[in-house]
Amino acid sequence: PGFVPYGIGKIESTSVENLASHLNAKLGVCTTGNSLDFHEVDSHHMLENDASVKDMEAAAIGWVSEMWKTPHFGVKVVTDIVDGDKPTEEEFLENLGTAAKSLQEALPKVIDFVCDKSHEEL
Repeated sequence: PGFVPYGIGKIESTSVENLASHLNAKLGVCTTGNSLDFHEVDSHHMLENDASVKDMEAAAIGWVSEMWKTPHFGVKVVTDIVDGDKPTEEEFLENLGTAAKSLQEALPKVIDFVCDKSHEEL
């Protein structure tokens, strides 16, 4: 594929309203960036896309999924709040254990729910 400017583009994920409802989880838009820290360009892209979170991996996974026409969705946990009052690294390390535990508890439930369902049922 051709060159695409940094942070520009939109990749549609599989709709998972039923999964989110089953898990009592939030749905939202994920933007990307190239830094753990929050920068003004991140704020611009998040506001422009009504995004809930920013990370550095989901966009790459989505892009490859789109290239190969493979449906996808993401399951995210939050380790640091972009407008929090703590330094990013400190907040990330402080919340990493809790976020990992939350993900460990959620993923088996996600797998149980999606198995034997069509994309439309998610």
